[in-house]
Amino acid sequence: MAVNEKKKAYSSRPFLFAMLALALISVLNMVFVYYTYKDTRDTFTMTSAEMHHINTADGHLNAANAAVLRIVGGVGDGPTIQSKIGSLRGKMAEIHSHFETIDYELNEYEKLGEHDGQAYKRFQHARAYVNAYHNKMFEYQDRLNSLTAFLTEGSPAYAEPGSDAYVEGLQNLEQFYDQIPDIYTQEIQPVQNSAERMMIAAISIGTAAADRQAERSVRILYFTIGVMGLILIAGELTLFFIARYTRRANEEIDRKNAQFAEASSKLMRSREKMEDIAVTNILTGMKNRYALDQDLADRLANEQFNIAVFDMDNFRSINDMYGYDFGDEYLSLVAERLRTEFGQHAELYNITGNEFCAVFNREVSDSQALHYVEGIAAAMSSPYTVFNLTVQLSVSASTYHYVAGDCLNVNSLLVKMDNAMRNAKRQGGGQIHQVMNI
Repeated sequence: MAVNEKKKAYSSRPFLFAMLALALISVLNMVFVYYTYKDTRDTFTMTSAEMHHINTADGHLNAANAAVLRIVGGVGDGPTIQSKIGSLRGKMAEIHSHFETIDYELNEYEKLGEHDGQAYKRFQHARAYVNAYHNKMFEYQDRLNSLTAFLTEGSPAYAEPGSDAYVEGLQNLEQFYDQIPDIYTQEIQPVQNSAERMMIAAISIGTAAADRQAERSVRILYFTIGVMGLILIAGELTLFFIARYTRRANEEIDRKNAQFAEASSKLMRSREKMEDIAVTNILTGMKNRYALDQDLADRLANEQFNIAVFDMDNFRSINDMYGYDFGDEYLSLVAERLRTEFGQHAELYNITGNEFCAVFNREVSDSQALHYVEGIAAAMSSPYTVFNLTVQLSVSASTYHYVAGDCLNVNSLLVKMDNAMRNAKRQGGGQIHQVMNI
């Protein structure tokens, strides 16, 4: 009886059950860790692919924007209308090539499968604006093709060189080239900026969604480590290797998170750089028309201020006589002098070509503003020496003491001020007209 009880007390069956339970729990935890790591790896793979396609598309969008700006600035244009047409067609082909790559990358992004809902919604908005942007470029390419049909032999609109139709066609082309900066500012730039903002927003939201997924994966991993810590009491050696495996997985996650943080920082710097480019005139370094819209949009309804617009009389003759490089250098010298002498009294803008705008500081009185307007006009109409040639142009200007609520938007304000300035030009130029009622 005693022997049987002793055998029963020392039976190995409970230890076998404990070993089997430990082995089963260990296997289950190992499987759980594997699939958790696999889910994390798949998440990062998916996110990396998404960011690659979106970042590539954004890079080509920036390249397309740069090509559009080269068109607006006339970079690479030759002296003849044929060379201008060839240059413009080449830039348009480059732009369409970038958009084809953008479309490919966006399609690849969409094929990846399930996306974060908010990120995918913003992606659809970005794609809509990109398509609108591309369609706008097609529209102006069609317009260019229509305007150049008279140069193409075999075309119904073909005109012999020297004929009236040929001369009229050249005049229409020249007029189209002169309108390109205004077309860009009024029609293309708003769509361009919207497409860029939506693309950056899609990237930011996608990165945030990836961070949330990473946090979820980390929480799951920490839970797994906690369970394994309990099992460690029964099998320290076995769980030691599992913990080491999990630690390596965590190190990989930290490395990936560091990569995403670095990518996010680069994207932020890129966004800030693009915002600076969008509101700056590339030639003169002054704020442009888009910046003026932003700065005055909230002030029109609630504030009063003094504003003036200046335009050089017969500036086109400078470009025609000495070339565009000469005209660009001339404008740069004028802009630098205005910044130096009047930058502390007013916010200065180069809104189009040779047209400048000054929004005077709040502490500047009406009489002081008029005095500064006269000073700016005098500075702009002073002689300037460019490439060893001294040139002097008269300046027409309009000035206005704006009262809150006079205009609904900046465009209507500038249109009426431009009308007053044109009246000054019609009266011989070199005059300042004060707008009395808007």
